[in-house]
Amino acid sequence: MYTNISRGLFEKDKLIYSFLIATSISRNANIIDEGIWNILLRGVSVMTSGERDAQLESPDPDALGILQWDTLYSCELKSGGQFENITQHVCDNWEEWKAWY
Repeated sequence: MYTNISRGLFEKDKLIYSFLIATSISRNANIIDEGIWNILLRGVSVMTSGERDAQLESPDPDALGILQWDTLYSCELKSGGQFENITQHVCDNWEEWKAWY
């Protein structure tokens, strides 16, 4: 089926088609978390005032702007434990993260 459909696609679209098939298989096998998938597709989710109040400050607002920090925090909230305490880890180990970043 993949080969037949790929024949009708432009070369640049085959990679997107392959990505969609691979992610669909992984989502159906529960390898990709739905919360993380939604953040990838839609961006940062709406946060309650309690979640917003609990959010830590970015360790370096110039390097990690509001959008990037909110995205990381959304991953922490919506991932079901996969990114548990990631913002605290980034704050505590900022120099190592900055070297990697």
